[in-house]
Amino acid sequence: MGIYKTVCYKVEDVFVKLLSKKQDSELVKEKVSTYRTTKENASSQKKESK
Repeated sequence: MGIYKTVCYKVEDVFVKLLSKKQDSELVKEKVSTYRTTKENASSQKKESK
């Protein structure tokens, strides 16, 4: 699962870079990282509730 997540993040990074060329790169990276952490937290809470 770790390799799959790494590959997915790399692909996401490429798409984000292409789609947000005119925006501030640091701001976009921060938004992506917060989105990923919230999704990971939600996923871990979902696993714990089972």
